[in-house]
Amino acid sequence: MQPSPLYHLHVGELIASPKPAVISTVLGSCVSVCLFSKKNSVGGMNHFALPTAPGGAPSDELFRYGSSSIPSLIEEVCTMSHEEPRFLSAKLAGGACEVGGQPSQFQVGVENIKIAKEILAAYGIPVIGEDIGGTSGRKVLFHTASGRVQIANISKKVETRKIKVLIVDDSRTIRDLIARILKEDPILEIIGQASDPVEASDLLKSLKPDVITLDIHMPKMTGVEWLAQLLPKNPISVVMISSLQMQEGNEVFKALELGAVDYIQKPNFSEIPIIGPIIREKVKAAASAKVIQKTARKPLLSRQPSGELDVRTILCIGASTGGTEAIKAVMSNLPERIPPTVIVQHIPPVFSKAFAGHLNELCPFEVKEAEDGDELKISRVLIAPGGKQMKIQKTQTGFCARITDDAPVNRHKPSVDYLFNSVASVIGKKTLGVILTGMGADGAKGLLEMRKKGSRTIAQNESSSVVYGMPKAAFEIGAVEKVAPLDEIAHEILTILSSRYAA
Repeated sequence: MQPSPLYHLHVGELIASPKPAVISTVLGSCVSVCLFSKKNSVGGMNHFALPTAPGGAPSDELFRYGSSSIPSLIEEVCTMSHEEPRFLSAKLAGGACEVGGQPSQFQVGVENIKIAKEILAAYGIPVIGEDIGGTSGRKVLFHTASGRVQIANISKKVETRKIKVLIVDDSRTIRDLIARILKEDPILEIIGQASDPVEASDLLKSLKPDVITLDIHMPKMTGVEWLAQLLPKNPISVVMISSLQMQEGNEVFKALELGAVDYIQKPNFSEIPIIGPIIREKVKAAASAKVIQKTARKPLLSRQPSGELDVRTILCIGASTGGTEAIKAVMSNLPERIPPTVIVQHIPPVFSKAFAGHLNELCPFEVKEAEDGDELKISRVLIAPGGKQMKIQKTQTGFCARITDDAPVNRHKPSVDYLFNSVASVIGKKTLGVILTGMGADGAKGLLEMRKKGSRTIAQNESSSVVYGMPKAAFEIGAVEKVAPLDEIAHEILTILSSRYAA
């Protein structure tokens, strides 16, 4: 008997499964609703951080809030179980008076518990078990088929190592704003601020930050110029915090090429409730990410398998943190004549077009930001636009990309799962799925659906991934046929395409 697949749930995500599965998460002041149908052995679980979404919250962040996450979870479980809400049962966990492993003076946990009970009561769903409140965090395991919940308290005595952050920006106002945002998570410690790279270099003689937040345009030296000097000597995780104007696209991509882990837009005061949690999450993720510096890559085209490639196969790629460089490494080592290709990279709207243009200059085939109705053609690569969803639709002559404003999937818009699920449903086995570096699990379940339909599948390995989240999640649920280091993935793609042509 095969063991039930294990899924790890991050903040702002929900998972529902029509088949037996185990869902795990770690909670502080956050709350999880474990919802299940005993009759049909179907269950689902969410993980939200705050009770109610503020006005203007972006659609891809709504699952961070109980007011949006809980109704969506109820809808998912009802759809899968074919039950009305009143026939479901719920168990609650979390809501401690702590954030990031440290006590909190705020009543976030109390408010999260309150909103969960109010919404469940409104739907007529009974709460038949709870482990809530208190001062300790919890590790939770939810067995969807039986509704069983296992909870282990995380001892307060275990000290959480703080993440030390150095803020580099020429604007005092922005430095103070970033510091204010980061200080809301006790695990993040501001150990210094610098107004330019020269001052930052002096601070590094005595400070040892885990993460640096870095602006691009500064006096004396740009952030990108400093990175080129810094990272070969000090491989420190760097998150670029930029104004994200289109004209800065090349500078941001250069920073990522040099080894910066991630990037995000500069916030203003009114955007703190929306962008603040995202900045904190990116900084914490960067602390555990690999710093992969720019190295001279040898072209792999000399290793291209002999013979024709099967260009009837649709190539589908998904990536997140570290993905812009990973995608570039793969695509720049493919020949001029490749199958129709669709790519989802978690990326802000302003940068998806710039990223496509950047690849178009590097590659021997066409790369463009996808537009609604774009035909999937040989030697054309379509990049999903930021802030939108992309799926595949069959046409009279082949297939096209449909760009929609559908809701986020796994908090993401564009979502890899959204694309991969449509590929599995519409195309089936004449596909090749590739999942690259990224935080979280977006794309794992979609890749599994592709493999079930006969698709060949590849995942990036741990040692070459900036963040080994998405490939790991896909591997753990059996979605991956072949694991390879980044420098070998183009070769693996060509090998599969060559063998398919011969078949």
